[in-house]
Amino acid sequence: MPEDRDPGQPAATDDASVLREAVDRLRAEAEGLRRAMRTRGVIEQAKGMLAERLGCTPEEAFGHLVQLSQDTNRRLVDIAAGLVGLAAPLTDPVAEDEGEGERPVADAGVSGDVASGPRPVPVAAPGPVPGPVPGPVPGPPAGALVGGVPGLAARYHLAASALASAETPEELARLLHQVALAPVGVVAVVLGRLEPDGALLLVGSHGVEPRRISQWQRIPPETGVPLVAAAHGGSLVWEFERGHRGGRSPGSGRIVPGRSACAVPLRSGERIVGAMSLGWEVPAVRARAATRYVDALSGLVAGHLLRFGATGEDAPVAAVPGGEHWFRAVLDAVFDPVLVLSAVRGAAPGGAITDLRVRYANAAAGLGAADGRRLSELHPGLVATGDFARILAAATTGAGYEGRTEDFTGGGPDRILTLRAEPFLDGLLLTWRPGNGAERAARLHRAQRLAGLGSFEWAPGSPPELSGEALRLLGLDPDRTEPVTPTELVAHVHPADRPAARLFLRRLLAGRRTAALEFDAGRPGEATRTVRVTAEAAGDPASGRPRVIRGVLQDVTRWHRTELALAGARARLAEQRRRAGAEHRTVRALQNALMAGPHEPEPDAAVLDHAARYLPAGDRPRVGGDWYDLVGLADGRILLAVGDVSGHGLAAAVGMAELRHALHGLCYAGLGPGEMLERLNTMLCHQGGSRIASVLCGLLDPEAATLTWSAAGHSPPAVLRGTTAVLAEGPTGTVLGALPETRCHDTVLPLRPVEDTVLFWTDGLLNRRDGGTIRPDRLLRAAEECGGRPPAECLDHIAARLGGPNPDDDSCLLAVRLRAGPGRG
Repeated sequence: MPEDRDPGQPAATDDASVLREAVDRLRAEAEGLRRAMRTRGVIEQAKGMLAERLGCTPEEAFGHLVQLSQDTNRRLVDIAAGLVGLAAPLTDPVAEDEGEGERPVADAGVSGDVASGPRPVPVAAPGPVPGPVPGPVPGPPAGALVGGVPGLAARYHLAASALASAETPEELARLLHQVALAPVGVVAVVLGRLEPDGALLLVGSHGVEPRRISQWQRIPPETGVPLVAAAHGGSLVWEFERGHRGGRSPGSGRIVPGRSACAVPLRSGERIVGAMSLGWEVPAVRARAATRYVDALSGLVAGHLLRFGATGEDAPVAAVPGGEHWFRAVLDAVFDPVLVLSAVRGAAPGGAITDLRVRYANAAAGLGAADGRRLSELHPGLVATGDFARILAAATTGAGYEGRTEDFTGGGPDRILTLRAEPFLDGLLLTWRPGNGAERAARLHRAQRLAGLGSFEWAPGSPPELSGEALRLLGLDPDRTEPVTPTELVAHVHPADRPAARLFLRRLLAGRRTAALEFDAGRPGEATRTVRVTAEAAGDPASGRPRVIRGVLQDVTRWHRTELALAGARARLAEQRRRAGAEHRTVRALQNALMAGPHEPEPDAAVLDHAARYLPAGDRPRVGGDWYDLVGLADGRILLAVGDVSGHGLAAAVGMAELRHALHGLCYAGLGPGEMLERLNTMLCHQGGSRIASVLCGLLDPEAATLTWSAAGHSPPAVLRGTTAVLAEGPTGTVLGALPETRCHDTVLPLRPVEDTVLFWTDGLLNRRDGGTIRPDRLLRAAEECGGRPPAECLDHIAARLGGPNPDDDSCLLAVRLRAGPGRG
């Protein structure tokens, strides 16, 4: 049963960071100590030799080595290796069967450190130097190395120290190649362990393709390949290039690359424990020159191979769990990180598992050469989160473990990993990946359900596969396990949409890449839902027919209903706009006809200079109730009026027409402006409607040069004299139609012919929504700028200065000026 753990427990993030830093520091120190151990033996042996020959203490001998290193500007290990190499008894007949006589390896052109080698070191008087003195490393067997070549002697001691630090056969092969054999021209090393049945098991390699090692993993004795021949014959077997004497010709049994190869038996005392195969890239004569050197190294390798095995004379070398090269190639092909771990137990027999050692880390793990290292060292974050104890428990009990944990690989504290440990051989297979597959699938299912989205896949000739949400959208049981038949799918499509569904499918089967369709689906006899299906076909290049059809189903019922509602609203809006447009044109025509009615007599142009402007709303296609009137009466007086009926549209236009015609009738009854307004108020109140109106009415007497005016809820007139404009003083009254007992009072305003211009306007000119109400003094300032201009120019200037027509309401302007005449001015 997978175990989930809250990533917030059990240790705080700061504690985990401190622990990781401490482990990283200890890991670096341990790696440094391992490198030092590879050369420490050579240095300790050189100290012992100097102490013996010079009769000084080991501390003084070490000080002498340090002084030599500083004087010659060479590494301390090279100085020590040179001393040890010079002191070893060295003799070697080189390539006697070649007939080429004795020849030093350095003269044969061997590259690297061996050709130049550590030079002989002059021994001077000892100096005082501190330092500990561990026991010296045993030297090479007498007569084992190449005579006269101090470089190989020093290389042997360096190799002995390096090989002692190897912890696995793979690491042994790598160190043997890099430290001891690469400088003499070896390009590849293979180590084989001899098994009780005579077969040879390859346990370590370096420089050889893993595929090649996998093919030769276990070599039966009857094959007769050089590696087996060396293990069974006990002597070195060479393979040279064709035409070269003294060895075999290359055959199909060659495992290592190179121009030539040799198989060397691995002896521990009198016992052969295996063999090693070396591939050489140098000429045969140079390879043969290092025969005794290679033979001496084989003894070291044999001892270390036994060190890796169990105790006992006949105990085989332990195979690395999961160490087969084909298995490693499989792991490297896996996307997720995988560690092959073996158990590390306590010292007591049958002790508890205290840690896990990495036997292999695949490429996705990103750990490089992690073989042989402990899991607690590689990933201390597992210890901090408590998952390390769970992994050890899985290794002890043999029960798998799966759980969620904080990222222990350095990817960030907010990253959650799913960790899995499965028993494998004597240890575990450990793998991890971000998140959890089952949880992702559950989240995807929830997202599909919330979005009303399902998926399907169908290979023609096989039952279609539908997700649970796709089954639900079609009216099927989302939890069903049996396959869905095409007949069931068709039965859940509305009969009216089945022909379109069949055409949709035929197009995909005929080679169409993509297709889409909307249809109604659901159980027969139940309410349906509208489903949109989008599909694509993956074709077979050979036949051109689709190999598989994949797609998604989406519930668009609400969208479909919304589209229908929007379509209805758009239709109703279009009809409303059509009617409003027709009404607007009718009202505009009616208003124009009323305002420009030719049946009323105009004032005598010789008596009065006048102008009027009707400004319709700038943005809104609607007509208001604003109007103006200018009528010449029989007694010579002139009726001036502006008004605004509440509302807009046809009703306002009709109300404006009624009010205007009623005023026309009253002006011929000999009534004053106030009395006429009172009669209009009585009419509106008697009609009982909700209509109200504001009116400014005046009677201009040209002979007396006076204006008698009265207002009902309207602004008073303005008088422009020269460059000064003022509002006339007088009561403005109450709007018509509001109170039955309203009284309107007349005010007489004396005028100066030619000099005075009287202005009437409706409130639409000043009351604006976009910029707020315009104060009357702005209108007066605009009028003052007109000076003595004609009334028409004055009205145009005032309208422009106030921002043009009101965007939301119509308005009227009226201007009159008495001309000079007999008895005036």
